[in-house]
Amino acid sequence: MWHYIVLAMGWLIGSIYELVKNYGVAIILFTLLIKLILLPLNVKSQKAMKKQQKIQPLVAEIQKKYANDKNKMQQEMAKVYKENGVSMMGGCLPLLIQMPILIALYQAISRPLTYMFNLNWTDETAGMLTEKITQIRDAAAAAGQNLGNLANTSAQDLFNQSQIQITNWANHAAAPLNEWAINFKFLGLDLSQVPSTALSCFNDIPGNMSIIMLLIIPVLAILSSIAQSKISMKLSGQDKNKSAANEQAQSMSKMMTWMMPVMTGYFTFILPAGVGLYWIISGLITIAQQIGLNYYFDKKGEGLDVRLPESKRKYQHGKKSKKR
Repeated sequence: MWHYIVLAMGWLIGSIYELVKNYGVAIILFTLLIKLILLPLNVKSQKAMKKQQKIQPLVAEIQKKYANDKNKMQQEMAKVYKENGVSMMGGCLPLLIQMPILIALYQAISRPLTYMFNLNWTDETAGMLTEKITQIRDAAAAAGQNLGNLANTSAQDLFNQSQIQITNWANHAAAPLNEWAINFKFLGLDLSQVPSTALSCFNDIPGNMSIIMLLIIPVLAILSSIAQSKISMKLSGQDKNKSAANEQAQSMSKMMTWMMPVMTGYFTFILPAGVGLYWIISGLITIAQQIGLNYYFDKKGEGLDVRLPESKRKYQHGKKSKKR
């Protein structure tokens, strides 16, 4: 099942690349399509956050009333959340879904022959793949490419471990060998390279400036992740009224505010820059969606009415009856 999910992603990226002939643009358009597919989930998540914001005064009242009885407090808060259809994990679901998408995207980027060109090393294909990979490597060597240790690596090992390199070499081959060619360059950056390799390039900065510039990817990814967390907290009202949020929501918000940028920086540092580009664009689109959906729900207010638990409604009804 997982193989077919990654295969679908690779096919989609490959199809977009065939249309635009620009790998960076293909990643950006791929990100837009993924965010469009996930839009219903993001709408539901944003609505849950707005609903959670609406019930915070009621939550604060429960916290104050049962300050000395934690079990009763949790029971009453659970009733409020259940009555209003609010899940504490509802706002985090889109973030959790990002991880399998990133893993699948990494595999699709790092193994383009398998997932973009739908090739597999089997007994039936071994001969054809060996001949073609050897010819592509020879063409790259003839064009003056430094093959390093890969010059003597077997075709099967190249297919299993260096598919990105093969598609880069194919840019130097003539038709029909260049049908595997992928140009990973985007705005002067090689999206097939890993930003962490830049650390070993500072001894020769002018010669390796294009690789060093890859460090921009994790930096921008971290900034977009921080901005996304801050805007999410602001729109949910947690930055204005932290005392009204329950302890679980507070701890979860703090964890996501700091953990997501750390995870973002780490993964975009050790994975191909194409994954980092996806993360940056995804973060920017998410911010735009958050602001747009927040504005929509503030204007419409549909389905955001707060409902009291039955016991609370009876209590308030009794108070009104006594006043009469």
